[in-house]
Amino acid sequence: MTEEESNPMSPILENMPLVAILEGAILIAMGVYFYLFPQEEQSVTALIPAFIGLGLLIPGYLAYNPEMKMHAMHATAVFALIGTLGGAMGIPDAIAGDWGRATIARIVLLLLCGEYMFFSIMSFRAARIKREQEAEN
Repeated sequence: MTEEESNPMSPILENMPLVAILEGAILIAMGVYFYLFPQEEQSVTALIPAFIGLGLLIPGYLAYNPEMKMHAMHATAVFALIGTLGGAMGIPDAIAGDWGRATIARIVLLLLCGEYMFFSIMSFRAARIKREQEAEN
């Protein structure tokens, strides 16, 4: 059994475009929900997760084209990094005990984008190892 076959993350790493589409859809739904059903007054900043979600969903869809896969997946990683950094702004509020909708949205953004970044890095690493092994043979 090769290292690739024994890796429990292989099903996820092999389907990163689908992961990008699903997580993008979740972020879009969350952003639209927080925008349409505000706790106080409606703010366009509630749509930030939706814009990050579009940055995952559209390139995720484009990644099904083999010619565009590498560039599209790198684009999703950039949007996930932006989402992770933006979501991290909710950590001080969460520590202070402010669990308002904005804090919850930031923490969810942090968790989803951080998780996607982790899998992106693992996927890029696996692709590099695969390319190196193919070059040796």
